[in-house]
Amino acid sequence: MNVKIEGVWCKTRTEFDKLSKKGDYDLSVSYYDIFNRLIKSDPNNAEPSNIIISIYIRKSIQKVLWDLDEKEERDDVKILYMFKSLSADTVNGFRDFINSMVEEDCELDLLVVNRCDFPKTGVLSKFDNVRFIDNND
Repeated sequence: MNVKIEGVWCKTRTEFDKLSKKGDYDLSVSYYDIFNRLIKSDPNNAEPSNIIISIYIRKSIQKVLWDLDEKEERDDVKILYMFKSLSADTVNGFRDFINSMVEEDCELDLLVVNRCDFPKTGVLSKFDNVRFIDNND
């Protein structure tokens, strides 16, 4: 199964939502959406730890991969993921995280939306492809 992940680095959730609606993705996942969902579902409105959020992300991605693999209708999976932060360690960790779930290396691209700031040196080279988008519509 070929897995293509388009990582998104943007300022607002609205920009991420626009991209997820425009694209043909099997899964759109955002750290912030999961964070907010987990707070709302907690009776004390307690903030979830990063570990809990990571487990939730992992389960969401695994479910999509398993469901599509069982159907055997397609060989390609396309996932949109919004990065909380963008550093070399974050990108390497995310790539290792995904590669632990799939047999083949996945393609990891980055979409930079409406940002004038840039990540530290060496971060963009961690991605297979990088595109800059001005999404002001």
